[in-house]
Amino acid sequence: MSLGNFNTWESYQFGLLPLVIYREARGQPDDAMAAVGWVVKNRVAHPKWWGTDIPSVVLAHYQFSSFNANDPNSRAFMAKGLEADHIMQIAFNVYWSLTSDPTGGATYYFDKSLDSNPPNWSKTMIHTVDIGAFHFYKET
Repeated sequence: MSLGNFNTWESYQFGLLPLVIYREARGQPDDAMAAVGWVVKNRVAHPKWWGTDIPSVVLAHYQFSSFNANDPNSRAFMAKGLEADHIMQIAFNVYWSLTSDPTGGATYYFDKSLDSNPPNWSKTMIHTVDIGAFHFYKET
């Protein structure tokens, strides 16, 4: 993996992508981790209230639970090693669109553990795919 010559802004944007993938989807299959990254990228591509770039999308209030102060994952950081290298590669591939979007353009997802009480927003969205532990959705 070569991260190339990022400028400061690109480094900041890219740096948040593997962090959100790690916090939200660590332990999931590669395609599920990539799918979380693609949700971020799809939101950037279709800017709305949630933001217009990776930092504003990832850090938007209550959008990615692992960035909420009360979430136990909010303090999770990757340690150096194979897992970190692997997640960095997944994020790199998503960032540069070296892999296709497995979500079908999804801009939302939720964990299957919420199946008995799904988020209200899911009732008005189009379900695109299930990958790993997640259901993915896009707007109608």
